[in-house]
Amino acid sequence: MQNNSYSQQTLNDFFAPSRAQRVWLAILAVLTSLMILGAAYEIAKPKPEPQRMSHETSDDTFAYLDVQLLSDWVYDVSGEESYTFYEVMDPDENWFLISLDKKTFASLSPYVDAYNAYLAEEDWNGPYPEPTRLTGMPSYIYFDDASALASYYDVSFQEFEEFFGSYYFNEGASNAMADAILYIIGGVMFGLFLLAIVLQLSFARRNRTKSEDRLYTLGILDDAEAQLTEPETVRYEKLRLALSRDFAFVGTSGHILPYADIGWLYQRTQRSRGITVAIQLMAGTVYGKTVFLAPRFSNDAFLAAVAQKVLVKNPDCLVGYTFEQSKIYGERVRDYKANNPR
Repeated sequence: MQNNSYSQQTLNDFFAPSRAQRVWLAILAVLTSLMILGAAYEIAKPKPEPQRMSHETSDDTFAYLDVQLLSDWVYDVSGEESYTFYEVMDPDENWFLISLDKKTFASLSPYVDAYNAYLAEEDWNGPYPEPTRLTGMPSYIYFDDASALASYYDVSFQEFEEFFGSYYFNEGASNAMADAILYIIGGVMFGLFLLAIVLQLSFARRNRTKSEDRLYTLGILDDAEAQLTEPETVRYEKLRLALSRDFAFVGTSGHILPYADIGWLYQRTQRSRGITVAIQLMAGTVYGKTVFLAPRFSNDAFLAAVAQKVLVKNPDCLVGYTFEQSKIYGERVRDYKANNPR
């Protein structure tokens, strides 16, 4: 893990995004773009020729339904999905359940009037309004909804399915949107990973700016940059951590910490479901900020090596985690803030 080879790195070189970060940025940017283009293509591509809706039409088929009669609402479905069922009859007197939005339903009022007239007179034979064609896709009627509808019609579950079928007509749905959703989900996933890396780099850049401003105010920024290139500076390449005579350079987070600013060094164990996944080396600054010196790979020997560097310049630094150490550190931070108001 440790690498003492001499490196003529500037601060810009040291804090530049790692090669792995640059590779992942490029890969995720390409994948996210491809997902967006795929979704746009699926939505914009010509729709297939719809097939006539029947009780045997499968749920992955783009279909059409010619509306001859349409009921007022029959059943409202709520929960994660919300839609309203209506009865509909096609010109061959096949009955289905259909899901419509309010705007589409309002445009079909002549078919509702014809349905009401049909119910009012048992021997009514028209005249029917001219059928209108709707396109969409069959969607499965969930068991709870089908059972409630069967109870509403006072028929058995089997009789209900024989009359209306197992699927309702989902007006406006299409294969294109179903396929586009897969691309959209992929785009969101890759986009979130991309955003995470971008935010990490942004936070590191902001921390570096704040660190350099502080060092400049203290008049030691040039010393920090000069020490980074010294052969004596210890480098932990995998951790992107460098320890010079007076400073800790934390490449992952962008911090440049004078040892005088480190008031507490301790290890923290990160667990997932009770299993240790990482042991981290933490630094508590004298002004109360917590910095990850090493997000992983820490051990007692590593803590001792870092502490040896820090204690030479800051003998008052606390080392190791105990409740007493935590209490002392908190008191020191409060004293520092009281004596150094912003």
